[in-house]
Amino acid sequence: MTRQTAPITDFLTDYAASGISRLHMPGHKGTAPDGYPAFLSAAFPFDLTEIAGADELYEPEGIIAESEEIAASLYHAGYSCYSAGGSTLSILSMVTAAVRKCGREIIAVRNAHLSFVNACVHCDAEIHWLVPEYDRETGLCLPVTADEVAGCMDSYPGAQIVYLTSPDYYGVQADVRAIAQVVHRRGGILLCDNAHGAHLIAFDGAHPMEAGADLCCDSPHKTLPVLTGGSILHCAKSMAPKLPKLELKHLMTLYGSTSPSYLIMASLEQAVLWMQREGTRQFLQLAEKMRLLSDQLRQDGVVLLERVTDCTKLTLDGFRCGYTSDELSAMLRRYQIEPEFSGGGKVVLMFSPQTDEQAFDRVVRFGKELKKRAPIEYPPFALAPQRVLPLRVAAFAPSVEVDVRDAVGKIAAENRIACPPGIPVVTAGEKIGPLEKKLLLDSGIFQINVIK
Repeated sequence: MTRQTAPITDFLTDYAASGISRLHMPGHKGTAPDGYPAFLSAAFPFDLTEIAGADELYEPEGIIAESEEIAASLYHAGYSCYSAGGSTLSILSMVTAAVRKCGREIIAVRNAHLSFVNACVHCDAEIHWLVPEYDRETGLCLPVTADEVAGCMDSYPGAQIVYLTSPDYYGVQADVRAIAQVVHRRGGILLCDNAHGAHLIAFDGAHPMEAGADLCCDSPHKTLPVLTGGSILHCAKSMAPKLPKLELKHLMTLYGSTSPSYLIMASLEQAVLWMQREGTRQFLQLAEKMRLLSDQLRQDGVVLLERVTDCTKLTLDGFRCGYTSDELSAMLRRYQIEPEFSGGGKVVLMFSPQTDEQAFDRVVRFGKELKKRAPIEYPPFALAPQRVLPLRVAAFAPSVEVDVRDAVGKIAAENRIACPPGIPVVTAGEKIGPLEKKLLLDSGIFQINVIK
């Protein structure tokens, strides 16, 4: 097999073996003191800063630029930018770029992550929230549709930016291709938080870069073999002439560290190469294994969220099994299974090609031994807090912390989310009503800053 080019990895490996005196940062100088654990000692020789030959993340011309070109080729992007600050850095940067190009009004589906709301605070952007139809049978909103996006754009003709989260935390995907088409027909651009979908490139047309998104962030560390904090920000080929790579890189400096982790970037590079080499095949195999696992659990009477289309997610519907999410997650831990998320009547389990057979066997055993109970009914839902002040004005206004139980009727001075999955319950400038109070308390949030 022809050896794959790995510019960042090769540089780190060669430098570690060079014997050069490291009279530069970081302070460990490539060697761990006595008493440090073995896993840190093993990493230190390869943990570098932006020295000669190591290139610069925000003005890449050498090994980082070469590595990012390999990533862009895999994802069919005009160009791709590495982030060692997670998708938080990528989201802050792509929202800022979009506002500079298309104005301050943004249409966003309400399941956006906190980092999106924070980006809008920084940019003084105005959000027009789109809340899809609620499905009381499953206790979740349905995926947003192209028709809903089109209707919202028609209602807010000044909004030329649409922001979408797909897949969501539960593994449900929207029809990105159809949404991109209605956005583009109206002269807008589509931003996609694809943090949970870096692996979707394994499935033809499933990744937002193939489906028509203009800017898209991936968090490979969520679903690929990448160190925590590894993200990639993609710009579509059609968008690249309007937003040159260096311009987006400079915007990333507004939010990102000037000392990025080369270990994280090397792991991003290796994951891209692994996907090219064998990862795609392994994800296709995982999809089949997950289909068989889901069928087995259903056969044993376990109720799953049926709309899940992401093969890395298995979402147990606790309420419809007759259990609270806390009860269900506690039971899973007795089978030595630690779930990704537990809350709102759901428990999310995340898988990857690196998940061993023992984990699959444990889930099957859990399903067979789960005692059946009468379903618990999901509550009604009507999340639509009233905006009283602009987001940025409220976020920087004088505030005071109050008990959530005393906050009804007050105006939020901060963004508070149910985390995970990171959905804003209330954002700065919105009035807190009885439903918002309940959701905050149910999410374990007992104090909140409100406008004085």
